[in-house]
Amino acid sequence: MKFVLTTGPQAVGKMTVRQELSKNEKGLIFTTTWEFDRKDEWNRIYSYFDIFKKHNAEIYIVELEATLEERLKRNITENRLNHKASKRDLEWSKNDVLKSEEKYRFNSKDGEIKEKNYIKINNEKISAEDTAKIIKGKFEL
Repeated sequence: MKFVLTTGPQAVGKMTVRQELSKNEKGLIFTTTWEFDRKDEWNRIYSYFDIFKKHNAEIYIVELEATLEERLKRNITENRLNHKASKRDLEWSKNDVLKSEEKYRFNSKDGEIKEKNYIKINNEKISAEDTAKIIKGKFEL
């Protein structure tokens, strides 16, 4: 079994990339934000890994990053609004992204994640389909 954790800030494309990966990949593809400045968040993420490692799953970490400007554009895309009802209140959703940007660090620093099966992708100028291809190529999925 494979466990792929996709992380990054809000509206970076986690769900859309997961949709592309799930077209051919077998296993569990999980998306979440990860507040890198909080130890309890590291514990939360690694508790997921521990569950799957007990069942001999291969663990993969995919971190996505893009500028705030790009993420605000993605925050109102049709796919996002169709799949995330809470984001349909556009004013609230935009403010949530902006407040979170000020309060949390949802992208890691260089070298912070030391796992073997880890990739960080700036997907600002590439499609979800191409991002999924990069992930599949890197991890031979």
